[in-house]
Amino acid sequence: MSSHLTRRQFFSYSTATVLTISATGCGTILYPERMGQPRGGFDDVDWTVAGMDAIGLVFFFVPGVIAFAVDFQNGSLFYPPGQYGNLQPTELNKVALPAGEPSISMIEQTISDEIGQPVQLKKENFVARKLSSIKNFWRTYDDVSTNA
Repeated sequence: MSSHLTRRQFFSYSTATVLTISATGCGTILYPERMGQPRGGFDDVDWTVAGMDAIGLVFFFVPGVIAFAVDFQNGSLFYPPGQYGNLQPTELNKVALPAGEPSISMIEQTISDEIGQPVQLKKENFVARKLSSIKNFWRTYDDVSTNA
């Protein structure tokens, strides 16, 4: 008996392997701790995971659809609550800076003291705005994000 696979056997094994691998989405493989978390909205999507699932969709349509469905269903397509893209207004803390025009080092030190770990800001990577109230944060955030 020959030890070579027939085309039909090769196709069957290949299809089974691809479908088995795609039965777990990229988010499920990379972030198993996210499984079972609540699904978020459009703003909460982890676009890295969505992009990898989309690559699967382009090359292998059915496995890509399965990967999206699995990641969406188990919640691994979304950032966990409290991470970037999913902050709730109640999770914001008001931190007062000393009077006058604060320097970058003063902002870094104040934030470091507040959160208990070192912070390094680069001028090109952050925006500082004076807010009259913490309630104005999201409006200001949206304004800065759309103008960036």
